[in-house]
Amino acid sequence: MEDQRAACDLTLRLDELAAGLMDPDCDLDDLAGIEEELVAAQRRELIPHVEGHLAAAVEAGNWYARHVLARILAETAGRTSLAALLRAYSRNLGDDQDSLSTTLYVLAQEDPATAREILLPCAVGNDEDLRRSAIWLLGFVPEPSDLNLLAHAAQDSDEGIRSAVVGTLGSHGTEPAAIDLLLNLLDDPSPQVRISALSSLGFLQQPRTLRKIRLLANDDNPRVRAWVAIALGHFSALEPADPATSSVLDQLAADADPYVRDQATEARQHKPLRGTTSGPGEDSGSASP
Repeated sequence: MEDQRAACDLTLRLDELAAGLMDPDCDLDDLAGIEEELVAAQRRELIPHVEGHLAAAVEAGNWYARHVLARILAETAGRTSLAALLRAYSRNLGDDQDSLSTTLYVLAQEDPATAREILLPCAVGNDEDLRRSAIWLLGFVPEPSDLNLLAHAAQDSDEGIRSAVVGTLGSHGTEPAAIDLLLNLLDDPSPQVRISALSSLGFLQQPRTLRKIRLLANDDNPRVRAWVAIALGHFSALEPADPATSSVLDQLAADADPYVRDQATEARQHKPLRGTTSGPGEDSGSASP
């Protein structure tokens, strides 16, 4: 009886927290105390209630409520919260979601098989936001069998899905089929997708990709040209005497755009390059140039 009363009291505290998070005039310090109380309790009876409040916060576009309620759900439900957290994460509410993205890939890596059972149907579903997020998270639990799915998604009309594909392909390392798909994405109509592909290919440093990378030195978009220099800079230590690469870097060092010139100069000098990513699997699996 006492245990049941305690669970009921915590449900009321959760309702109080959720209402406060929706009230712009509520004292955040008071809410923080309730949040810590619920996190410490870790009462599994609360899980459906937390999931309901989390879905309502997302529907209302309240990013801070999502942040708080997602933390409580993850601490209470652990990896069984992955599906609900992925749905919440998939909606763009304007915040960076660093903590939630970290929670998601940690949970996925704790139990890759179960995570993939959740992610694969989402990655081929009709909800574009959820599909994009599932493809991103697959980059942290990759399997060679994903390449067919990724090849199909690389043709998607949604630029965000194609960008997510780039990062996840990078998680497949030097698998020839993954490299071929990344090379194809250098022809993507979106400059951002081309930039992401250049970032991944620069990180992977496969000599056979150099020719296609160098071709983008003539791209109409200056940011793409800058990322050609950045990508080639990763190869410079491997092939310092490559005349074709040196010629392209000379061309970019004389570019009309100052950012392009700066990146080409740094690449030629073999300096650490600004703006380079740490590679797939460390930041949402995709480049964010």
